[in-house]
Amino acid sequence: MAGGTCYSLLLPSPTGIPARQSNTHSKIEMDQSPVAVATKWFEAYSAGNFEGMKSLATDDYTFEDPAFGKLEGERALSMYKMFTSTRDKTEAVWNVHEVKPSESDPQRAIVKFEAIYKFNGRPVTNQITSTILVIDGKVKEQVDAFDVPKWAEQSLGLLGWLFGGFTFLHNTIQKKANTSLDGFMSKHPL
Repeated sequence: MAGGTCYSLLLPSPTGIPARQSNTHSKIEMDQSPVAVATKWFEAYSAGNFEGMKSLATDDYTFEDPAFGKLEGERALSMYKMFTSTRDKTEAVWNVHEVKPSESDPQRAIVKFEAIYKFNGRPVTNQITSTILVIDGKVKEQVDAFDVPKWAEQSLGLLGWLFGGFTFLHNTIQKKANTSLDGFMSKHPL
């Protein structure tokens, strides 16, 4: 992107009112519903605010997606620290299209967003559905799903197009992603 990086966050208002006045106290109570917390989580992510994300996560936060597999605790948070600290290099833009409550679990929110960035110089547009588990106003678990063959084709070119649907490529992607995370964590501890 010429002239710098644009970060865009298009979020619907979860309640129309960000905070409500308590009937029993004069303090303002922040909405801790899964939709409100997931909205705050993605606002912090989109702004590159790792500390804001960290403050919204439980100590035992877990993340899972096809690229990294399952990450727990510091490792999961370090992935976001890596993403937010390298966003200028990757020209990352995250566009949230929808945040809604899960129909099957009142403690979860479903977030549909688009990640636009460069991977090894290749432009990638990834449509992601994220399921966020919120416990006591904090993000405990995040599971992201996306079309791996489509992502592999964009990020890896011909190799991804040919082998994007094969398990061996998924395993190779996870190994490389985790090796990259290990290297980042050794230089940038939480």
